[in-house]
Amino acid sequence: MRPVRIYYNKTGKLKYISHLDINRVMLRMIRRGKIDVWFTEGFHQHPYVNFALPLSLGFESESEAVDMRINDDMTNDEIMKRLSAVAPDGMEITAVCDPIKKFSEIAYADFYIVIKGECKNALNDFLSQPQIIVQKTTKKGGIKQIDLKEKIVKYSVSEEDGDTELLITLPAGTQENINPNLILAAFSDDLSIKRVVRRAIYDSEMNIFA
Repeated sequence: MRPVRIYYNKTGKLKYISHLDINRVMLRMIRRGKIDVWFTEGFHQHPYVNFALPLSLGFESESEAVDMRINDDMTNDEIMKRLSAVAPDGMEITAVCDPIKKFSEIAYADFYIVIKGECKNALNDFLSQPQIIVQKTTKKGGIKQIDLKEKIVKYSVSEEDGDTELLITLPAGTQENINPNLILAAFSDDLSIKRVVRRAIYDSEMNIFA
């Protein structure tokens, strides 16, 4: 038995597929690809498949990762070939490799956001404020007040073809997670968001996660 990490993109219509459904899709791909995946032990045995970061519904991603364990000596290249052959439209297997870091080491993510219309100046003014105070729901269902400004690692705003493009780096992981929708909602409750894409994930030192 050995661990394997699969990287893939989730784009197009797959942005409307929930995290639970993506789990089912991956298990179906493993079966159709005839990959001898390791099953957990115990009363309720199931294939061991562990996803890095759940993706919000409506978001696309160029940096999805999932771990599994296989029982035989199938190479990573062969696994990639088999999964690619059975992947649905909108899912591209970009790499299969041996894991280096644990998913718990993921700390940040880049998001690319396209807003319909030109609001570059207004968005820059908003993001350059000394504080951006909002209410955030906790994991236990409570409400706490946070300053989003201190959570933003970096950002840039531009305009292209009449739309506004925001590239922003935010905390993302098991320790802390800031959904970019929280910032967009604080900016305006009347935005038309055309795309949100998670482009990359990083560790705590801002190295690309591997």
